[in-house]
Amino acid sequence: MSWNEVKIRTPHLQENEVDLRFYEVVKNKKTQEKRIQDERIISIFGRNGSGKTTISNAVLHNSVDNAIADEAPSSSFWNASIEKNEEITTAAKLNDSEKSEAYVYNEQFVDKYVRVKDNENLEAIVMLSDNPDLTDSLKALETKETGIMEKIESAEQALSNFESSTNDHNENNIHKKIDKQLKADGAWASIGKSIHALEVKQQVKTTAFKSIRDIDITGGTPAIAKQIMELLEDDLKDLEQIRQKKELPPFEMPTDKNDFSNVKKLLSTIVTMPTLNGIQKRIMKSLSISGKNKISRIKDTFSLPEIEYCPTCFRFITSSEKENLVQVINQVLNMSKLNAEEEFTNQLKSLKLDNHTLIKQDTDIASLFPKEVSAYNNAVEKYNEMVTEYLEAIAEKINNPYSNPDTIDYDDKSLYKAIISAGRAIQKKTEEYNVVFKREKFLICEADLLNLNIAKYNNRELFEQFEAASVKHQGLKDNLITAKSPLADVKNNIAQIKAQLAEQKVALDQINDSLAHVFMARNRLKLIEGDNCYRVQSRGEFITTNQLSVGERNAISLCYFFSRINSNVRADQAYQRPIFVVLDDPISSFDFENKIGILSLLREELEKILFNNFESKVMVMTHDAEMFQHVAKIYSDIEERRRFLDKAGQPVAPKIISHSYQLISGRLTEAGTKSFNDYAQQLKEVYNYAMSDNQVTDENGQDTKVDYAQEDLFIGNTMRRVLEAFSTFCFRCSISAIFNDQDIMNIIPDIHREFLGTFMYRLVFNSESHSEENIKSQPDSNSADFISHSELIKTARLLIVFMDDLNALHLRKLIPDFDENEVQTWGQIAI
Repeated sequence: MSWNEVKIRTPHLQENEVDLRFYEVVKNKKTQEKRIQDERIISIFGRNGSGKTTISNAVLHNSVDNAIADEAPSSSFWNASIEKNEEITTAAKLNDSEKSEAYVYNEQFVDKYVRVKDNENLEAIVMLSDNPDLTDSLKALETKETGIMEKIESAEQALSNFESSTNDHNENNIHKKIDKQLKADGAWASIGKSIHALEVKQQVKTTAFKSIRDIDITGGTPAIAKQIMELLEDDLKDLEQIRQKKELPPFEMPTDKNDFSNVKKLLSTIVTMPTLNGIQKRIMKSLSISGKNKISRIKDTFSLPEIEYCPTCFRFITSSEKENLVQVINQVLNMSKLNAEEEFTNQLKSLKLDNHTLIKQDTDIASLFPKEVSAYNNAVEKYNEMVTEYLEAIAEKINNPYSNPDTIDYDDKSLYKAIISAGRAIQKKTEEYNVVFKREKFLICEADLLNLNIAKYNNRELFEQFEAASVKHQGLKDNLITAKSPLADVKNNIAQIKAQLAEQKVALDQINDSLAHVFMARNRLKLIEGDNCYRVQSRGEFITTNQLSVGERNAISLCYFFSRINSNVRADQAYQRPIFVVLDDPISSFDFENKIGILSLLREELEKILFNNFESKVMVMTHDAEMFQHVAKIYSDIEERRRFLDKAGQPVAPKIISHSYQLISGRLTEAGTKSFNDYAQQLKEVYNYAMSDNQVTDENGQDTKVDYAQEDLFIGNTMRRVLEAFSTFCFRCSISAIFNDQDIMNIIPDIHREFLGTFMYRLVFNSESHSEENIKSQPDSNSADFISHSELIKTARLLIVFMDDLNALHLRKLIPDFDENEVQTWGQIAI
C-alpha cells in the first residue's frame, strides 16, 4: 500500500490528532544519512475511554466511504519519505478500491455485520451479511411489519367487537330495533297494509328501510308530524271509498261497416221479363208476383203422380196436363236464368248488413248511466230496424227478381250519427267515472311518502343511533383498510431483501474451521446454514441465545471478520493483496476461557497477512495489559518464524518490525512491552495519578496536560495490584497480612501509623481475585469503584506515603523524578 502513516482526527479527545507511524527514521552512524525503516505492526494499549474506539471507527468510516461530519473522527493516509536527508510527508491519495482494503474489527463492526437472535424455535441464529444495510433494512421492515400486523390485529379486533351480536350499539342490532318498531301495530307496516290493500302487513324490506332512512326530517316538530298524520288518514279514507267501486272498462264506439248505397242500388234494379206465349206469360206473371219459390213449389206439386186435382181451382187434371204444365214452368224458369236473373240474385245474396249490439241492462255501465245508455240503445234499435227492413227487401228481391219492392225511407247516416253521439256521451261518463281510479295511484304514492315521513319521525332517535353506528362502522372498516394498505408493499420488500440475502454467501467452512481452531474441537461450536441465517450448534445440539456466551459470540464475530477479508478470493490467493487490518480489543473481558484459542487464531491469521504481502499492515489495540503482552509475543513468534524460513532458504518477507504505544485520552506515548505490565510500570501509573493536580512533564521535559477523568475507571485495581506486589516482594506476605503484622506496621512513623493502617485497609476489599502467584499475569477487570475523583487521588497519595514510610529507597529507585518534598506534603493528610 502506498502509505506508511495514518493521521486520525479526534476533535473530542485531548489531542486533536493521533499520528500512527508505520515507520521510523533511522540514521547511519557513519554517513549520518537518514532513511525510512518500515514498521508493519502497531500495538496500542489503552484503557476504556482512552480513544481506541475513536481511532478504529475513523478507519472504518473511511474504508466504507461514509460521509463524515465536521465534528466526527476521520482518518487520512500519508506517505513519509527522505529527500535531501530530510523527512517529507505527503498525502497519499487512495482510490476507493484501496480505501476498501482497510478492514476494521471493533464493536461497530460486530453490531453492523453480525447479528444474533432467536428464531421461531427459540434457537440461536446468526445473521452474517456483507451488506449490513440489507440486514438493517430487513430488520426495520420486519419491525414495521410487526407494527402493521399489530395495527391490523387491533383494527380487526375493534371491528369484530363492534360487529359482535352482543353489541347493542352496532348497525345490525339497531336495525333490528327499528324493524321491530316499524312492524308494530299501527306503525309503518300496518299503515302500508291499508295503503296497498294487502292481506298482511307490508314487509320491511331493505329498499323500504333505505327509503325511510333517506327521509330528511330536519326541522320536524310534533305539530308538523300531527299534520302529516292527518293528511295520511284523509288519504286512507279516500282510498277506502275508491276501493268500494269498480273501475269501468273503456267504452268502445261501434264501427258502421254496412254499405247501404249498394243495397239501395240493387234493390232498385228492374229485371226485364222475356217474350212468352199465353201460358208462359201467366206463369211468368205469377213468378213476378209470387216469386220463384212459389212457382218452384207449384212445379214440385204437379210433378207428384198422386196429384189429380189442381190445388188452386180444384178441377180434375190429367197426367198429360200436369206434364205439360211442369214442362212450361221449367221453360219459364230456364228463360229467367238465361235472362241474367241468377247473376243478379247472387249479387243480392252477397249483400251483408250487420246490426249494432245493444247495451245490456244488467251491466255496471247501464246501472251507472241509465239515461245515456237508454239514448244509445234507442239509436241502435232504430238503426237495427232499418237494417231489418233492408234485409227483408233483399230477401224479397232474391225471391222475385222481377218485383219492385217498396222504397225504404231511412237516412242511414243520420241513424249512425245518432249512435255515435250517444256512444260519446257514454264514453265521457265512463272516463269521468274512472278518473277517481287514476287518483288512487296518486293517493297511494302520497300516502306512502307520508307514511315514510311518519315512520322516520317516530323512530328518529333510533335512526340517529343507526347513522352514528354506520359512521363508526365505516370508520373501523377504513381503519382496517388503512392498517392493511402498507402490508403488501412491506411483505414484497421483505421478500426482495430476503432473496438478495439468500444470494450472499459466506465462507462457512472457513468460519467453522476457525471456530474449531479457537475451541480446539470440531463440534464444540459451529454454524449450520439455515434460511437466510446460520443456526448455532454446540456439541452437536442447537442452542438458544441464552446458552451462547459473550465470548462465543465474539469468537464467531472474529472468525467471520477474517473470512470476510478473503470473500470472493480464491483460497490460494488469500491475503495476497495489500491490506490494512485494525483489531480493536479482539479478546474481550469475557473471553478468558477462549483466550488461548483466539490468540492461536490471531497468530495464524496475522502471519498469513504479514507473509503474503509485504505492504500489508496490522494495528492491534487492547485495554488488557496481559493481552498487550500476548500480542507482542505473537509478533515475536511471527518474526522468529520468518527468520527460520529465511535461513532455510524459503524467504517469505522482509524483517517484520513492530511498535508499541500506550494511549491515554487520545495521546500516544512509547510503551515497552517487556516491562509494560510489571510492578514498576504500575507503580509509576499510581504515582502519576497522585500527581494529577500538579503539572506533569513528558519524556522531553515539556509540560503536558493530562486528562485523568478516564483513569478513574481502573486506578483502583491498579492500586490494589501495586500494594499486593509491594507486600509480596518486600515482605513476603499478602495484601491483608501487611496490616496485621505488627513488626511491619511499627516501621511506619507514629504520626501516620494508625490513620494509614485504617485508611489503606480499604484496598483489601474486592482483591481476593489477586493472588500472589498471578500478580503479573492477571488482566485488568475494569471494575470502577464508586468513589469521587478527589477521593481516588487522596487514596493514591496515601498509598505512596504508606509505601514511602515502609521503604523510601524502594520508591526512589523505581520512580524516576520522584519528588520527596511533594510526598512529604501528602504525609500531612495521614496525621
